[in-house]
Amino acid sequence: MLLDGKTAVVTGCGGGLGLAIARTLASHGARIVAMDRSPERADEAARELLASTERQAIAIAVDVSSAAAVAEAFAKLDRHQARIDILVNCAGIREVSRIYDLDPTEWERVIAVNLSGPFYVTREAALRMRETGGGSIVNVASVAGIMGLTHRPAYTASKHGLVGLTRNLARDLAGDGIRVNAIAPGTIRTPMTEGFFDDEGFRNGLREVVPLGDKGSSDDVANAVLFLASPLAGFVNGVVLPVDGGWSAEKAYTVGGGGNGYTAAAARTS
Repeated sequence: MLLDGKTAVVTGCGGGLGLAIARTLASHGARIVAMDRSPERADEAARELLASTERQAIAIAVDVSSAAAVAEAFAKLDRHQARIDILVNCAGIREVSRIYDLDPTEWERVIAVNLSGPFYVTREAALRMRETGGGSIVNVASVAGIMGLTHRPAYTASKHGLVGLTRNLARDLAGDGIRVNAIAPGTIRTPMTEGFFDDEGFRNGLREVVPLGDKGSSDDVANAVLFLASPLAGFVNGVVLPVDGGWSAEKAYTVGGGGNGYTAAAARTS
């Protein structure tokens, strides 16, 4: 199998996207360390992985926004004598508000989970990867990290920060044999977003801006993570891979210039 003998730590594993990623990695041979803020969701994820992939998983509860809690979680993992080959930073939260209405405590909470959290977790994982010859880190960013989205100032700032951290670490950790990449999902159908997809107006709006429409699923994201985490991407480092149905590409390549779709804006980026 592609990941046979590898151990993968997945944060936010109790959520729909994190669990889908963990399931895909496990189905290709990885042993999963399921981390989630909720002990119940971490345990439930481990049980689901055993049922669906017949592979045992280690469940660890951790609040990634706390450096001390993250250090304690990895100390627990050390007691399992499990080396870390893959890290997927998937834990994340979001807010929907304009800056006028965004309470500073909510800003701090989003930044703490979405940006400080991956920093704390990556630091602990990278220390261990360095001792065992390297590994692969995949950060789950967002199209909000490569574009500007409305009504999400904290979320957008946190994801832009995560993209910057990815590119910094790709250079800093390469000498230790650690690759660092990110994916940038668009609007993906998950249990958390299912309510939005029930709205026909929402789906129509999505189809207007996403060339491939509203069909993106958590499995699409999980397969992108699998590629970046695996030996298939052995020479891929510092990449931010959109999984957005062409949403971010469509912003640069618009119909124009004689109908060939190649605009001045696109020319400047090519």
